Formats: sequence, C-alpha cells, structure tokens
Amino acid sequence: MNFRHDINGLRAIAVIPVLLFHAGVNGFEGGFLGVDVFFVISGFLITANIIKSQKRNDFSLSSFYDKRLRRILPPLIFTLVVTTALSFLFMLPYDLKNFGQSLVATSIGANNVLLYLTSGYWSLASEFKPLYHTWSLGVEEQYYFIIPIIFIAFARKKKNLSFTLVLFFFISFLSAVIIDNKEFNFLMIITRFWELCAGSLLAVYMSEREIVKNSALSIIGLFLIFLSYYNPYFLSGNTAVINLPSVLGTLMVIAFTSVGSLTYRALSLKPIVLTGLSSYSIYLLHQPILSFLRLATEGHVDVNTQLAWVLTSIPLGYLSWKFVETPFRNKNIVSNNIFYGLAGGAFFAFLFIGFFLHKSYGMNDFTVFNKYSYGVNPQAYADRAYTLAQPSFSADGKKMLIIGNSFARDFYNALEENSATNGYEVIYLSDYYLNVSMSRDLLSNADLTFVVSSSGMANVNIDPQVLRGNAIKYKGELDNYSNGNYYYIGTKNFGFNNNFLKQVDWKGSRNYMVDINNSNITADVVESLVFEEKYISLLNLFREGNKTRVFTDNHKFISFDTEHTTKDGAVFLGKEVLMKTELSKIVL
Repeated sequence: MNFRHDINGLRAIAVIPVLLFHAGVNGFEGGFLGVDVFFVISGFLITANIIKSQKRNDFSLSSFYDKRLRRILPPLIFTLVVTTALSFLFMLPYDLKNFGQSLVATSIGANNVLLYLTSGYWSLASEFKPLYHTWSLGVEEQYYFIIPIIFIAFARKKKNLSFTLVLFFFISFLSAVIIDNKEFNFLMIITRFWELCAGSLLAVYMSEREIVKNSALSIIGLFLIFLSYYNPYFLSGNTAVINLPSVLGTLMVIAFTSVGSLTYRALSLKPIVLTGLSSYSIYLLHQPILSFLRLATEGHVDVNTQLAWVLTSIPLGYLSWKFVETPFRNKNIVSNNIFYGLAGGAFFAFLFIGFFLHKSYGMNDFTVFNKYSYGVNPQAYADRAYTLAQPSFSADGKKMLIIGNSFARDFYNALEENSATNGYEVIYLSDYYLNVSMSRDLLSNADLTFVVSSSGMANVNIDPQVLRGNAIKYKGELDNYSNGNYYYIGTKNFGFNNNFLKQVDWKGSRNYMVDINNSNITADVVESLVFEEKYISLLNLFREGNKTRVFTDNHKFISFDTEHTTKDGAVFLGKEVLMKTELSKIVL
C-alpha cells in the first residue's frame, strides 16, 4: 500500500476533537468519537500491512509484534515515566493507590478492563486519572492478539477469512446494540471489535478489488465524522448507533479519497499531516496534562484554562514523535537488545511500582506522606458494616436498623466509634427495595431506624421533583411500617477534589474550607422539607455558607475521597452528630 498523507490527516481530525471534548469545549460533545476514527484507521492499516507481508511470503508473528511494540511502547513508556513521577507530587494516597492500579493495568494492556471493573470512563473520578485514556490502547492491543492469528489460520482460504471477519464483525456489532451497559459497550473489546474489524474488512476488499474513487462520497464521509463530533446522538442513544456514523465516515474517506481531490488536499496540509504523525504521542500526553491540572486545582477548572493547557500536548506530542517514537522504530538506531532490554526493565519497574502503590494504599503509612495519612485502609474500614447484614433480629434486646449504601456504612462507623451503638443489636440493610417484604419486617421490629441518604453523590444532579418523589415514597414506608422512631440522615460532601491541598501550606490548612457540591446542597434542601423534624442534616454540622471543613480538629482528613469518611473522620462526624443534634438524647 502506497503511503497516504490523507490518512495521517484523518488521524489529526481524530485526535483534536478528543482533546477538545476532554477540555469541555462546547460544540464537541461527540469529540470522544475521535477514538472510533482511530480504531477504523488502525484496523485498516494493520490488516493492509499483514496482507502485503503475506503476498511477499515474509509475514511472521515475531515481525508483526516487533513492529507493533516498537510503535506502541516508546512513547507509552515515556508517558508512564513522566506521569509516575508527577503522581507523587500531585496525588494524595487514595488517588495514588488508584494510579498504581492503572499503572499495572496499562502495562499489561488491560486498563479498559480495570476501568470497567472500577469507576468507568464516564464517572467523575476519571477526570483525575492520568492514565484513564489508555483504555483505548487496551482495546487495540487485544485486537492485535486476535487479527494476525485469524490471517494465519486462513492464509490459504481467502473466502473463509472474509467470512470469519464478517461473522466477527456482526457478532461484535450486535453485541454493542443489544448489551445495555454504557460502560461495557464503551470499554470492552467485545463491543469494540467491529470498529477495528470494519477497517480490516475494507483493507481485505481493497486488496482484491479496485474501488472507484469518488470525491463527493469522500466529502460526505468527512461530513459524517464532523456531524458525529457535533451531535453524536442525532440518530439514537444506542452506543453502537452513536459510533456508526464516525466509523462509516472514516471508511468512506479511506475508500473514496483520491490523490489530488479536495478531501486529499485538505487532509494533506502540512500542519494537519504533522499533527497526524504526532497524534499517538499527543493522545498519550493530553490526559495527564488535564488530570494534573485538575488535581492541583481546588474546584472545577474553567474551560478556557483546560483548553490552553491541553493544546500544549500538540507541540509536546510532536517532540515526543520526533525524539522518542521515530528513533526507537529504527533498528539501526536502537538495536533489539537495547530496545527490549529497556522495555523489559520499564515493564517490571511499572509493575513493581504499581503493585507497591496499591498494596501500600498510596504509601498511606510512609513517613513522607504521614501528614496525609488516613490512619487505616479507608475503603476496608468503610465496609465494616457489611458484617452486620442479617435477615432478622434476635428476640431480645434493643434493636437498631441502618439502611443505605456506603454513606450508611459511614454513619454506622460514626455511631460505633462514639459508643452510640452500645446496647443495640445493629443490622445493616444496604438496599431497602431489593427484598421489600424482609425490609418491612426488619423495620417493624427495629426500636430505632436510620435511613441514610447519598443523594447528590459524585456531584450528580438529580431533578428536585425526582428527589422529592423518592423521599416521599421512603417516608411512606417508614411511617407505615416502623414504630415511628426513625431518622432520615442527609447527604454529605467535603469538596470536589482534595488533592490540591498538596499544593497548600500544610501548617495553615487545619481550618481550610472548600465549596460543597451544588448537587448535595440541593438534595439536602429537598429531602429536609419532606422529612422535617425527622431529618438530620450532616452538611450543617461543618457548614459555613456553602463551604465545609476538610479536616478534623486534629488536622486529619475527614474524607479520603471527598464523600466517604476516614476513621478519624468517622470519630469526628459521630461526635458532632451526637453533640449538635437530638440523637444524644435518643441513642446514648
């Protein structure tokens, strides 16, 4: 296949919208679809090269993977080295632990799997993850394990090869249509295979037949790509259908663009080609730049600031392409012994550092981070209440029922740390509506019940009417089935991001106040109006206007993730609840 400048131009119009989308620029709500354009291009080029090598009778897996590794690893290793170094400067233990997990997952080409199993691409926490964008590398690398095997298996049976690719394409596409899980559809190879495979099928077709070039169709292809960037949901909200226009548009540009056509000339402009050549490095660098900017900032970073910073990834990506990517792809400059020695050493170093950060909970107990320490593993501590999940109370003694998700487990810890559960048989119920009959039985037998809200969690705004409706429904259950001795505990929040405190003078930060998320404030107001005297506001315990405390009186973090309490935070929260509300008269 002859070198095509227009495909490098396509890479440029794939990467730039991704940058703009992640910076929050209006008009690029579908900028994430630039990754879909990348997938089609990758499938096409990889397959075209395999076909070319097979026709020369010099195709081998070792040669294939050597080229892939020399293409992927150098800029990735460079990015991981820089990102790892910066993570120690910008991250508190909780995020440092999560970074360690991402470092391991990225090193083995599985960050897409980790993201699916943890927070996901679309969650708020992903904004602060410097490596979350490497999910797409995971998908591509997984494809690279599959596609050459298929071509080797059917090297002499072209019809079977085409049939197999078409079959895999439709299985993957139908999976993406049918599976009703946004995170799974976005991140996993099963529902992404069809996009890369579309490029592969086009490469197979073009290797066997001449496609008549058509300038109008190539322009329509570009139009589909840009339309999907502007309005990704113009056809449907289904993930597969959302991705389809950008995939189809990319196929049309590759298939129908001819040298000298308007599309070719536009995509072959020197700045666009250089951006396309650097697109891989640009893509790798843009997310760490945005993540560390956000980690170092107290609240939300405005769009103009994010845009200014993310655009620096373009010149930096060019430098990476010129001085990292290009030299390492040349065996005359970097021999196999040097390349694989460095790559292997980096791989084991990243695995070691990643596992170390994970197991040490982001160096939680190390002297260098002692002032930022949570004291214990906060996630394990927060989940202690699971041991109290029982289907019924025993016959004798006072009975306490605590209902709710992780915020309810926090509330149990707050009561338990202040001896407010002494003398009670405590049962924890995570989901009231999972088994309503059992829940009502527990409620009717409890002497004291706490329902703990998590509304507004993760800065998610819920329609006030929906909040009110849910609260009224819950109140109906409590009024009808409890003994009337119940309390509805309001939501809580300790800011948007606490990592910025690493950039603040520690000695003067004990009384630092941060903004409460508006989602939590709204939920607090709506639910308090429904439950009235049965409502206890946790926000009001530490609130001054719309700001809240971050630290206990002993200068320890109240929360490890701005929402869930540390052990010190549970002690502090419980003390404040029992001092400033009527619970001291009821519980103690």
